[in-house]
Amino acid sequence: MTVMNKQKNRDIIRVLAIDIGNSTLSYGFFQSKKLVKTGFFSIVDIRNYIIPKLFNNIIENGANSNSLQVIISSVVPEITKKVIALIKKSDQLISVYVIGQNVCLSVPMKYNRKNIGADRIVNIYGGLKLYRQPFLMIDFGTAITFDYVSKKGVFEGGLIVPGVHLSFNALKNQAALIPDFKQLQAVRSLIGHDTKAALSSGLLNGFGALADGLISRFHSWYGKMTVIGTGGFVTKIKPYVTGFDIIDPLHTIRSLEIIYQNEVSKKEEIL
Repeated sequence: MTVMNKQKNRDIIRVLAIDIGNSTLSYGFFQSKKLVKTGFFSIVDIRNYIIPKLFNNIIENGANSNSLQVIISSVVPEITKKVIALIKKSDQLISVYVIGQNVCLSVPMKYNRKNIGADRIVNIYGGLKLYRQPFLMIDFGTAITFDYVSKKGVFEGGLIVPGVHLSFNALKNQAALIPDFKQLQAVRSLIGHDTKAALSSGLLNGFGALADGLISRFHSWYGKMTVIGTGGFVTKIKPYVTGFDIIDPLHTIRSLEIIYQNEVSKKEEIL
């Protein structure tokens, strides 16, 4: 490799954006601001110290230089510590930035800042940079959050609803005759002809109707707005919701990269 190529390789900024939720850890790997790889795995795997090879490979892509930057949004402090330990074990020189710890976001809001999850702040920050206001950000994760941002760019507040899989697991654990199956099946009809189909349709159509109903109420209360769907379950619920204007399952990951560019990289350049 020539000296020029070596210098060019060092100048390529690699950003690993990690979103740690209650059920899954999602990640996106960026090179020169371009998203080149994404993935996710279960939080259970982290708790059991089973780290997928893919995750290690991503870290190794930048571990031999100072160019790998890691930015993390997390609602599970215990897992955050384990992930940071893994990264530092790979290379002590890798920079790690955690929302709410060494990266603080200034987002205008009327919500109590002391008890809002980092993921919601990250989503709103990204929404303010990517979309016209007002907007409603709906995140389908372990919980479903509906967060409204006004025309003035102020986070006015939101709603929290138990998520689809949370409801699914609660019913399986409490109802003795529910058959044991792990994944909801896509449904073409409103009604099911066996318990698995009936439960799948009830949850998918039910939560789809819940989303549309709440979207309608937000429109009634606050007028016209852009409705954005994101989160790990948004792709599966998409066929059952009519009120989305934009769907981006990777919105949180993209928002983390935007935060790195705006709140970390630019400030370091100033310093």
